[in-house]
Amino acid sequence: MIQRIPSKTRIVEGGAFLLAGMLLVLGCQSESDPSAASASPEAGTRLTGPAPAESGQPHLHAGADGTVWLSWVESIGEDRHALRYATLDDTSWTEPRTVARGGDWFVNWADVPSLRPLPSGRLAAHYLQSTGADPLAYAVRIVQTDGAGAWQPAVTPHDDATETEHGFASLLPWSDDRLLAVWLDGRTMAGRDGHGGEMTLRGGVVDSTGSVAQRAVLDARTCECCPTTAVRTGDEALVAYRDRSEDEVRNIQLVRFDGRSWSEPSVLHDDGWQIEGCPVNGPALAARGDRVAAAWYTAPEGVPRVHVAFSTDGGRQFGAPVVVTEGTPTGRVDVVLLDDGRAAVGWLGKADGAAALRVRAVEADGSTGAPVSMAKLPSASRGVGMPRLVRSGPRLYAAWTSPEDGVQAGRLSTESLR
Repeated sequence: MIQRIPSKTRIVEGGAFLLAGMLLVLGCQSESDPSAASASPEAGTRLTGPAPAESGQPHLHAGADGTVWLSWVESIGEDRHALRYATLDDTSWTEPRTVARGGDWFVNWADVPSLRPLPSGRLAAHYLQSTGADPLAYAVRIVQTDGAGAWQPAVTPHDDATETEHGFASLLPWSDDRLLAVWLDGRTMAGRDGHGGEMTLRGGVVDSTGSVAQRAVLDARTCECCPTTAVRTGDEALVAYRDRSEDEVRNIQLVRFDGRSWSEPSVLHDDGWQIEGCPVNGPALAARGDRVAAAWYTAPEGVPRVHVAFSTDGGRQFGAPVVVTEGTPTGRVDVVLLDDGRAAVGWLGKADGAAALRVRAVEADGSTGAPVSMAKLPSASRGVGMPRLVRSGPRLYAAWTSPEDGVQAGRLSTESLR
């Protein structure tokens, strides 16, 4: 489980992070990557960002028109926070704008708010709000703009009133100017001190007025605090998340939504990773038509790896996973599809003995380019948060958190990934 972060603190210890000791031991080693030693310490170009030093939890989105959207959470006073955003024009950011603000927010390095432009021109966003004295009692709050661009009152997609954990939400534009939302929902843990019951995955469809319909339980037992991800594949939605079996095997699972009903969960790949604790490492999806790339972190038998797998039928079937890197990756992956069909996979790892945000292009046949260090980082700790990666035209854009300087951004030419 995760814990709430006070306004002036970004990193806290969480009881479920059982990988910490293993990663500290492995952190003195090198990633088993033949070209890692010769990789540039930092191949990407840093961009002057719009966020202040007291900021974190960045989220990136690249619109169909090439616009890059960056959102973040910043401290605006004692125990008060705001969700803000800006867009990028080449190397210049617009003046930041505020989505919402409050004094009772749940702010954490791993559970990241988001902002998504909708096809109609409206915007949708979500943030997290505390709902009780328990530090793990918080709710997903979704806000949307109206036709005039004004933010409407926030709505909660889940319909329970339990003071339990609700978060790790993914938002996806849906038909008829609606919004598909999926989230982890801990309502069955109520009254059990957060140590009993099951974390569930649930979903619902939010219309432009904030009404929520088609609520459903997608999986009745999931990993407790790994981020979710969702993409459109044709007329359907594909959602990926980390499952939790009865014997504590935590594979990546997939569910599909056709607008009427949800499919049964299916395993992306049986990694066989058995661990009694949440690794706080969710999957990432990227889609272009029926072509889908899925990336994820796993560590069976104590060997950390980043995998990527490809699908050509909208995510119904995936090929065998390709090992992007192994040895000491911290994970926290993201993935984008390039114009030539390759997948660019990003992860936290090491280069020349230092922590770095790494990127590598992978072909569907399993061949890989040389890994590139998009940014050198002070560490691969929770202080850098969940780095995000998007593509706009011939460039990749990334965002991460510096514990001292707040949200940072950089870009890299896709030609560097040869």
